[in-house]
Amino acid sequence: MDSTMADLLATATDPAPAINKWKGQTQGAVIGYLPIYVPEEIVHAAGALPVGLWGGNTQIDQATAHLQVFACSIVRAVLEYALKGTYDMVDGFVFPSTCDHIQNTADVWAKILPSKPKFDLVYPANRKSKGAKEYLLRLYAEFRVWVEEISGANIDVSRLQASIEVYNNHRKLMNRLSRLRAERPVSLTAREMAGIVKASQFMPKEEFDQQLELLLPWLERRIVREPPNTRLVLAGIMAEPEEILDIVEELGGAVVGDDLALGDRLYRIAVNERIAPFEALAERHLEIGPCSTLFDPNKERGACLKEIVQKTNADGVVFINMQFCELEEFDFPILKWELEQARIPLLFLETGQQTSSFSQIRTRLQAFIEMVS
Repeated sequence: MDSTMADLLATATDPAPAINKWKGQTQGAVIGYLPIYVPEEIVHAAGALPVGLWGGNTQIDQATAHLQVFACSIVRAVLEYALKGTYDMVDGFVFPSTCDHIQNTADVWAKILPSKPKFDLVYPANRKSKGAKEYLLRLYAEFRVWVEEISGANIDVSRLQASIEVYNNHRKLMNRLSRLRAERPVSLTAREMAGIVKASQFMPKEEFDQQLELLLPWLERRIVREPPNTRLVLAGIMAEPEEILDIVEELGGAVVGDDLALGDRLYRIAVNERIAPFEALAERHLEIGPCSTLFDPNKERGACLKEIVQKTNADGVVFINMQFCELEEFDFPILKWELEQARIPLLFLETGQQTSSFSQIRTRLQAFIEMVS
């Protein structure tokens, strides 16, 4: 089990070997997608490998010539990796209309990387409109054709239904892991949890799930740390750099839940297996939420975050804001007010994937943990 965990964490840190191994064995297509809410089931049904492109801690050199300095560190890192050839094994790229940064990067990509095929997954801005579902069905039909062209495979209804079942099983396992983190924070570190989630973005779901199913009973008995003096919930796009997680645990805290885009937001809602598969995928997108990247007229994220705090018996919330992420910044004032009304302590940290100095973050985390513990 130690070896299995080490393999997953190694894939999270350096996914290229695992992706290249899969491609060498299957000769299948690799489809990379920027975050978030890309219907991976359609890619999977074509026998292709969907891979999440979440940036990374890399030196930004070439991308600076094409993206403004106030673009978020995720898209800057993705473009940098593409220009450096890191994504040479990827056959097609998907740009969802998550935010202005990703949409603008898609336009830059088309200009400077015309040989790398891309698909713009432009979601309906208003998921509550009467035409949203019909529009999504047309969009997914176009996406299906594009994936078939990239992969050379036909995506029929039966294959898509089978892929939905695979992904729903994956969501069940990840939710089980998330519950274990809350019930037994002594079982795994925050960095291990983050690594497992990230590894799931780079591996075939069948292979990943097989390893996770082996790990879960072992984790239910495992002890790797002392019981925490403070239980925290994380909110934001992603908990990076991961040194932040290490600091939390060095100070006696534990992450027992999250509202992260690269985290529990990925697994909260399953796809309905009882209706037509494309319709089910469309309905899942319309029902996902609340999320800073999706239209939310009722501003329900605060209630969702309070529920997470209650279910995990957390002492406070740490909001990790990826610098220049306007969507999260728009949400924060409302969340701050709602959590204050509920008397839930909240800490705001601003960071980026290329952050290298953590002294101020450590000081603020230490003061926050001392206050709430």
